[in-house]
Amino acid sequence: MGYSQAQKAESRQRVLENASRQIREDGIEALGVADCMRSAGLTHGAFYGHFSSRDALILEALEHAVSQSEKRIASHVTSSGKRGETPLQSIAEVFLNERHVRNPGNGCALCALAGEARHANPDVRELLTGYVRKLASRITQAASSDSKDAGLGIVATIVGAITLARAVDDDKLAKSILSASLALVMKS
Repeated sequence: MGYSQAQKAESRQRVLENASRQIREDGIEALGVADCMRSAGLTHGAFYGHFSSRDALILEALEHAVSQSEKRIASHVTSSGKRGETPLQSIAEVFLNERHVRNPGNGCALCALAGEARHANPDVRELLTGYVRKLASRITQAASSDSKDAGLGIVATIVGAITLARAVDDDKLAKSILSASLALVMKS
């Protein structure tokens, strides 16, 4: 008995969600096709019915992660006025919080993979480069600034802060990194 197109699309979505989460939690190189398929409730043999290669899965999973981040940011910016926040504050707080530090699998792919991306294949680097540009543009707009450099500086501050907060083994220091970075961003 075959699967309907809807069932196949649902299965593919589960694989992308699992791969996206696994890549953000453990890194690109740690993604195993068999484990990813199993965690999506599928067999390893079903993989090639959905993707042409592991690299294709990685790229689509990262596209999915970036899309999730973009939607989350847009939602927060849209509702920022209701919470009494500026759009910039809303974006900064989406990133610079303890929940984001503790849950890389549900967070920003750029924050999770910045250190590793320099070793990634050109397609992954191109995707992340595009996301840096989009995010910097979005932040420049949220800050009501004409300076592209301001947006890039804020992106660098956010990514660096999350990377450092995840790297240290001192919760108090991690919290200080986040709050100091948030204060710095809000001075922009």
